[in-house]
Amino acid sequence: MKQLSLMSVCAALSLMACPPTGVVCKPGTVPCGTGCVDPASDRRNCGTCGNICGPQQDCTASGEGSACACRAGTSLCAGTCSATEFDAKNCGGCGNACATGQVCEASTCKESCTLGLLRCGSSCVDSASDEANCGGCDVACAQGQQCVAGVCDYAAVAACYWSGQIVGFDPTTGVKGPLSDLGSNPAALARLGTTVLAADGTDRRLYSALPTASGTYAKTNVASQTGAVPNQVLVDRPFVYVVNAGSGTLTVLREGSDAGLLQLDAGVEGTLVLGAVAELPLGMNTFPQGVVKVGSKLFVPLYGGYGAEAADAGQALAQIDVTNPAAPTLAGRISFKDLDLKAFDGGTPVARPWAAVARNGAVYVALNNLNPDTYAPEGPGLVARVDAVSGVVTVIDLGAADCLNPQWLGAVGTSLAVSCGGRITYSPTFAVESVSAAGVVVLDALDARLPTVWSSGGSCGADAGACLLMMPGRFAVSGQQVLLADQNGGRVVVLEVTDAGVVEVRGGASALAVCPVSATTGVANVADILSR
Repeated sequence: MKQLSLMSVCAALSLMACPPTGVVCKPGTVPCGTGCVDPASDRRNCGTCGNICGPQQDCTASGEGSACACRAGTSLCAGTCSATEFDAKNCGGCGNACATGQVCEASTCKESCTLGLLRCGSSCVDSASDEANCGGCDVACAQGQQCVAGVCDYAAVAACYWSGQIVGFDPTTGVKGPLSDLGSNPAALARLGTTVLAADGTDRRLYSALPTASGTYAKTNVASQTGAVPNQVLVDRPFVYVVNAGSGTLTVLREGSDAGLLQLDAGVEGTLVLGAVAELPLGMNTFPQGVVKVGSKLFVPLYGGYGAEAADAGQALAQIDVTNPAAPTLAGRISFKDLDLKAFDGGTPVARPWAAVARNGAVYVALNNLNPDTYAPEGPGLVARVDAVSGVVTVIDLGAADCLNPQWLGAVGTSLAVSCGGRITYSPTFAVESVSAAGVVVLDALDARLPTVWSSGGSCGADAGACLLMMPGRFAVSGQQVLLADQNGGRVVVLEVTDAGVVEVRGGASALAVCPVSATTGVANVADILSR
């Protein structure tokens, strides 16, 4: 029998209730015309569809919704936002107009612009850094973007796993751009120039997205196939490496190759072509998690499967020879099975190696140190220091009081920052009820732990009763700052690494809310963060 379409059935049975049709939007966005917009941070649709912010204005959220407000560094002069440092009508202050023919430079009226500055109308600007004239006159950056070397771009980008979006933001000002749809569950991010790559944990695809003038990211019309559960992306141009936890493989992609390239039904045309050139199996139940390159070798932590028997397939650091990246070979494994994991009384942990980073000729690996069956911490947070040449392993104890279940590592100057997921208790509905021994600790150049640590215990600020508790996860490093992702509340905490350890710059009530809470899961997981 011929199958009728839903609309045919609805037309025939017009008196019956049929599901509505129209635009279906992801969390944090609302229907507007034929698409979806982010009313909290879209200058073209601020607070509501079609409400356009004026020049030098951003769309900012407040307790009563979102509204257009003067951009940081500008002042409201006679109803218009003015950059008084450059505006000849308000040079140095509202109403202070320069004489006819003069220009405004550094809040001072002058006869001409200093050599090296660009004259735009009656303003003297540095087009390499001016967000209103970036790379040329009247080329304005979108809100949350910075102008660097004459190019508008976000200083940081976050992947919102549960809502299937990415979002750019400025960790200094806290201003973010509009949410942009990208796949089902973006899990890991990387950059190729201004192009953002997002490995999707559900779609088994590596998507690419381009920044637009409005501040959104537009998905391109091509994607690359990956293995199951792609967990980290490493760019080493012209090659890109993807470790796939679910399929236990390493995928090698190359710019210019179109092997296995997927043509998508929707998306803007992009110039990036990134096709598969090799697939290396690492073994059943190995669950590779991270990847770092030292010389001509990749080092990949093997997490192991669920349960003691499956976990035994991991607990090692795989060494992969990529002298010829198109033909990678497994060069060996460094085992973590015989390490002293400093188990708690009665505990039976396994190493559970997770993330890795290269530093001072060694590979540092975060060891979750968990029970193989329950995933509960049964020993202190540990880091394994692996000599990249000899393979000798040294265990660094991060201290059980401050760090359980290490998640991510990153070199910050001569120091090494480590995020700790902590011990987590859940309700019968899997809501997070408590988090302890979670935060960030720092090791100095000699691997000694610095005294000042950051704890996520106060991450909810004064609004603790209504706040989703923080679960520290991955982070990005920007200068001396750590941009720490929250896997439960969709926030980013900004920390500063000092000679004494780590201090909070933006946390608690001032933490950056970048990802919307999913109506399905009730949480907002910032799965990964990029920094420029």
